[in-house]
Amino acid sequence: MNITSYEEAINYLEGFIGKVVFKINKEFLKKRDPLQRMRILLSLLGNPQEKFRSVLVGGTSGKGSTAYLISHILTVAGYKTGFTVSPHLQKVNERLQINNKSISNENFLILFKSIILPSIRQMSKMEVGPPSYFEILVAMGFKHFADQKVDIAVAEVGMGGEFDATNTLNPLIAVLTNVGLDHTNILGKTVSKIARTKAGIIKTGATPLVVVSGVRQPTVIKIVEDRCRKVGAKLNLLWRNFGYKIKKINHEGSVFDLTVSSGRGLQLNDLSLSFLGDYQVENASLAIKTILELRELGFSHNARASRDKKISDSAIRKALKTSFFPGRFEVIHVAQQPRVSDDARQTDSNPSPNSASLSKSRLQSRTQPTFSSSESGLSRSNHTLILDSAHNPTKMRAFLATLKKLYPKEKKVFLVGFKFDKDIQKMLKQIIKVADEIIITEFNRATDMNLHASADAESIKYQVLSIKYSGKIIVEKDSKKALKIGIKTIQQFNNETILVVTGSLYLVGEIRGLLTKF
Repeated sequence: MNITSYEEAINYLEGFIGKVVFKINKEFLKKRDPLQRMRILLSLLGNPQEKFRSVLVGGTSGKGSTAYLISHILTVAGYKTGFTVSPHLQKVNERLQINNKSISNENFLILFKSIILPSIRQMSKMEVGPPSYFEILVAMGFKHFADQKVDIAVAEVGMGGEFDATNTLNPLIAVLTNVGLDHTNILGKTVSKIARTKAGIIKTGATPLVVVSGVRQPTVIKIVEDRCRKVGAKLNLLWRNFGYKIKKINHEGSVFDLTVSSGRGLQLNDLSLSFLGDYQVENASLAIKTILELRELGFSHNARASRDKKISDSAIRKALKTSFFPGRFEVIHVAQQPRVSDDARQTDSNPSPNSASLSKSRLQSRTQPTFSSSESGLSRSNHTLILDSAHNPTKMRAFLATLKKLYPKEKKVFLVGFKFDKDIQKMLKQIIKVADEIIITEFNRATDMNLHASADAESIKYQVLSIKYSGKIIVEKDSKKALKIGIKTIQQFNNETILVVTGSLYLVGEIRGLLTKF
């Protein structure tokens, strides 16, 4: 196949989805190294992962936000910073970012066609077989970072840890946000089993590893402690070695103090974070502690400045104030019925969330992105949409707590969709306590492992009914039509109703792509 365009490259890549996924167990480990395929791919590319310094971020909840904040602080501090995220929200290019800007379609095609594709074809002839979709994208990220000579890269673990493709890195710092039940069909049915897999990113390397962690269950803390002791890693544990105090949370963000009790000790007061939610303050605290540990390792204020200058407190403060990670309690104001894209499926030819004008406006003011529409005749008063990618019970609980705190009086219409393998009923039990109406839909986007992973909307409806929800339920499998229903619904109630889109990052990305900026 001769690939001549970006779109053809994406279509070719998606052909690898779900074809080489395997469940790792003891019998499997006796036969082969789960990372063998990834190591071979990287070796064919010249082992790019060895050509830059890195931070690896794992965990169950908050790893994406934490990884982003680390990369953003480093970028603001003057470092040329690579960032790879998993999964992407709207566009696959998001997985190859430098200084928080996604690779262009043109450069993506060049990298894929001239360097990655020959290696894939070479591996297809080997006994190990071709790499997976996720492995290809991680390898592309590493190659891109090496070619662009980044000072440091921040990588978000895809799933698990020990056997994840990102664990081919030898990071300076491993971050483990927290551990809970998610991906239980692959990682295990208990928190302890999942914790052991996730703690696999704590390993021996060329230099002693530093670990920053927000795990809190006693059994999980012990697993992490034992792992650190085994490999000789230095552990920095939230609420033991550092902590935070929230002073204020409102619609503009959060203000908090950070205290570091270990080492020389440090107090950073009145830190302003643009993210919303108590849980985001925790993520920010983990990110800051990671940056402080990088300071101790000798990172300067600017990568090209003298090494005796540390990353400044002012750089940390500026980064927290200017942070923006779409789809995480993202607040959008609609001036009238928004124009909705003709294509319900967000394709990779659409703008990425970090390059769209929405993001630029959103950075200027948390609540000022304003959409307009060719579909007139509806109220022109402002209406609020909230997009959040909560997709497990822990994340949903945290998101809803903040939602209730910031919008205590507003009527709430929920537009929900879920991946088929999630604990949907537990999330629904939390949602029905807050939702005045529920619109159930499906997303069309492929995931890293499934071409179609959305739970059936009718089956979700039956689960809602089984837990005795008394509010109005609408089922609309087409996400574009469901969005239109949701917006029309909130526009019937002046400014006292909000539309909440949640349940899956894939749904949030798809809905975000349907909203077209004026």
